Amino acid sequence: MELWHAWTGLLQQILQLLATDCGLGAGLAIVILTLAMRTALLPITWSIALRAAARQAKLAAIAAPMKALREKYATNRQLQMQKTLELYQQHGLGMADGKSLLGALVQMPLILGLYQTLRTGVGTAAFLWVRNLGRPDVFLAILAAVTTAVAMAIAPNMPEQLRWLLILLPAVFCLMTALHLSSGIALYWITTNTFGAAQTIALRAVIKRRGS
Repeated sequence: MELWHAWTGLLQQILQLLATDCGLGAGLAIVILTLAMRTALLPITWSIALRAAARQAKLAAIAAPMKALREKYATNRQLQMQKTLELYQQHGLGMADGKSLLGALVQMPLILGLYQTLRTGVGTAAFLWVRNLGRPDVFLAILAAVTTAVAMAIAPNMPEQLRWLLILLPAVFCLMTALHLSSGIALYWITTNTFGAAQTIALRAVIKRRGS
């Protein structure tokens, strides 16, 4: 707990420094701190995204053999699993990507610390049309939901049969949550969603260039 409080305290000090000492105001301070955090985590998130894309490509390549295995061993689940593991091993796949899971776990306390800081430490400052960043704002909540939907819509290798569900559910959840939290959180979501969407576009360009 002491380490957690030290981390959130540091983030609060940086936020205060940007907002007051640098004269940026709370709104721009939130944007810059969020961008700085996402940039610092970029080596991890980029690596995870690349590994996920490579894994999806391998899974797509064995889709036909996987279907054949399911049909052939439909009545013997144990043998079906054994043959599936063998097929995965032949193509350099594991049942789960341990490095990606580890990367996600490393990010979690950092992101949660920033979220907690913004949830409790934005004060009552104004930003653009928002008179009080400590209170919800409908338009910022809608923008947060829209950017969430866009970030999900351009996500690579999204299952087509679940596409609209995976786009709409996070967006609706984001909207309903942002309407009950501070505008500072909505501003954070807008910033991080925009960053994530830009990263996805860049990732797609890199993958396309490698494949050409």
